[in-house]
Amino acid sequence: MESKNRIRELRKNLNLSQEGLAAILGTTQQAVSRMEIGAYDIPTDLLIKMSKICNVTTDYILSCSDIKRDLSGQVRMNHEMDRYYDIVLRYQHLTDINQKTLMALLERLEQAQNEQEKLGQWYNAHRKEDDRNAEDSSM
Repeated sequence: MESKNRIRELRKNLNLSQEGLAAILGTTQQAVSRMEIGAYDIPTDLLIKMSKICNVTTDYILSCSDIKRDLSGQVRMNHEMDRYYDIVLRYQHLTDINQKTLMALLERLEQAQNEQEKLGQWYNAHRKEDDRNAEDSSM
């Protein structure tokens, strides 16, 4: 598997759009797209950020290795799994239809949360602009 496919796979595993991954990495959607199709060498800083976000080694992203995590990454993963293991067990006991319903509910909650964050960002940007306009008019 080439690194371009791994980047796409990791992004999809995180349920992120190219725009979402770009926002987290501090780059553009176009850069993520180019990385996914192999038309762009991954800058070192983005490679390191991506490995931390996805909890995989940089070698895995670059297809130099099929081992996803080094020892410290595996320890972090085990710690996270321990925290949420009861949820996994409860999910496994649900019927197929209830599992699908829960996944649909989670997706909708994620959409609502993303919309709320965008609204908050828009509000903060406009509030700052209003504050600047108020300062300018008082001078």
